[in-house]
Amino acid sequence: MFVGAFVIFAIFALLVQWMVSSGDRAAFDEEAIRSKERYEIRKKIDEENAGLTTGYAWADRAKGTVRIPLDRAEEMAVARLSAQGEPRPAGAIDPNVPLGSAVKPGGLAAAQPTPPPFSAPAAPAATPAPAPSPAASPAQP
Repeated sequence: MFVGAFVIFAIFALLVQWMVSSGDRAAFDEEAIRSKERYEIRKKIDEENAGLTTGYAWADRAKGTVRIPLDRAEEMAVARLSAQGEPRPAGAIDPNVPLGSAVKPGGLAAAQPTPPPFSAPAAPAATPAPAPSPAASPAQP
């Protein structure tokens, strides 16, 4: 009886192993199914974006706005900026504001308080300057 039960158990184990190995695991793998769906969505988005950035089309026909390829738009922008000449400051430059005060860490522009005006140290009492030594004077031709 013990041998018969062992043989039936072994046959059942082999049958289960054969069924598992012969089946398509991806058909039941939920993560594989989601991965395939994400890949298809990404592929569709990439195709749409490629169409928007590489071809000519009307963006708004009523306003006369067109879409042009990205490479051509870059060329036009470079040509327009080159025609403007050298870069100029956008506004007046305040020499009293230290250079590090224009932008705080984190990108938020904030003006720093203006430092007090520079005060020159008091000049020493008038003392006669020493006469230059003959060795230090340059030779005359």
